[in-house]
Amino acid sequence: MELERETVLEWYQKNHSEIDAPCGGRGECGRCKIRFWSDAPNASEKEKARLSVTELEQGIRLACETERNDREDFTLLGDIFADGIRVDLETREMSESPHNFKMEPDAKFGIALDIGTTTLAMRLVRLDKKESRFFTLTAMNHQRAYGADVISRIQAANGGKLQELQKCIQQDVFAMLVKTVAEAGISPKQVEKIAIAGNTTMCHLLLGYSCEGLGQAPFKPENIELMKISAQELFDEIEGSREEEEFLSMLETEVVILPGISAFVGADIVAGMYYCDMDLQKEKQMLLDVGTNGEMVIGNSAGFIVTSTAAGPVFEGGKISCGMPAVRGAIAHFRNGTCEVIGDVKPQGICGSGLVDLVAHMLEEAIIDENGTLGDAYFTEGYPIGMTEDSCNLRLTQTDIRELQMGKAAIRAGIEVLMEKYRPEKIYLAGGFGAAIDADSAAKIELFPKELLHSIKPVGSAALEGTHKFLLDKYGEERVRDIVQKSQEILLAKEVKFEENYIHFMQFLI
Repeated sequence: MELERETVLEWYQKNHSEIDAPCGGRGECGRCKIRFWSDAPNASEKEKARLSVTELEQGIRLACETERNDREDFTLLGDIFADGIRVDLETREMSESPHNFKMEPDAKFGIALDIGTTTLAMRLVRLDKKESRFFTLTAMNHQRAYGADVISRIQAANGGKLQELQKCIQQDVFAMLVKTVAEAGISPKQVEKIAIAGNTTMCHLLLGYSCEGLGQAPFKPENIELMKISAQELFDEIEGSREEEEFLSMLETEVVILPGISAFVGADIVAGMYYCDMDLQKEKQMLLDVGTNGEMVIGNSAGFIVTSTAAGPVFEGGKISCGMPAVRGAIAHFRNGTCEVIGDVKPQGICGSGLVDLVAHMLEEAIIDENGTLGDAYFTEGYPIGMTEDSCNLRLTQTDIRELQMGKAAIRAGIEVLMEKYRPEKIYLAGGFGAAIDADSAAKIELFPKELLHSIKPVGSAALEGTHKFLLDKYGEERVRDIVQKSQEILLAKEVKFEENYIHFMQFLI
């Protein structure tokens, strides 16, 4: 009997290894590069298309295209997970070092958690005192090895990898929890409550729910109600060391997973609405979370209209030839002809906020026209990013610009449909991309309406802030349930104006 073929990428996935595969292993992104020390296997047609002649000669191949065959004589290249779990001490909210908590063995704590498609954020919250002392940890979501966007993850889950995906996210969250407790110098027994928000797909994968209903019409989720489970139920796929098992046995913790609204408007948006007090305001307000699945809300205390639009992973650096998430080495901004790189190191790629800046600059300098077409000088090879010799190997191609056009057209078309229902007096811009983006650059490429720039308020990680607030609010459960009950979803595909707006905003109106 012939053994089942296993690629190097699948081997990395099964071993919870840190590999970047935004396209989910389809051989389209060219990011899962490995280098063989000697005798590299013959290159496939996809590898020849995605890798340069020099890379092929150096023994570089794609993990998704290479059979493992028990070989271990290769090295993974381009590790975006190198920073691991990062600790951000938010001293503006703290009156003392978190390590002093160990001097108070009776102190009670909660954990706020935002499970993002790309990034995880966890915060320690003091529950038993009015002032909330806390710090935040962030880490990459290792499910990225199965694809950069929720569609790729859904396809992987429905293709037989649901348990792998569940184990992957549970291990990520558990590692962050262990790190949080260690940083604070407290006992696991002092963690009394965990509040979790994430989009509907991330919550399904965390709980091991079938994603069949998320992958096809009528897009019906398994369960999006507010849920309460134990820590043991949350981490039921963990296979840890003796120390980790002992840690888990000490967690006498209630876990609350916030409710979602639909298959594509999840608990992260509910948490954001709750954080911004949209359910308490009379003025019409809008919440935007610009990402792979661009979610948007408009309304007030009387009720909300919610929707989502498939923008693709472009705003998170996906499907861009030199794109990457907003991690160390990513160009985050492009100002006055100069690249601003996260970590102040040599640029390795460009993330969403940098891409928006760059394209706005290219429009101003007439490097691209209103159709998004590159001038003759750059049409074939692409536009070199940065002014230094080291970074000229990074180029923005015509295909990259088309990806941005499709993403921004989808977001803007959705905004226009909602604004026909209500005119917002305030716009909350949520998420990491929302916090990093230059609003003027976004307006120049027509991602946002220019006339509403003065109304835009970045609110950062609204989902994390919402779960933090939930931990401290005795009316939290009542309010998030009320938000869900007051929300009506519309499907943009059924809105007559959506397609018309989409086609219109594919262009750059200069």
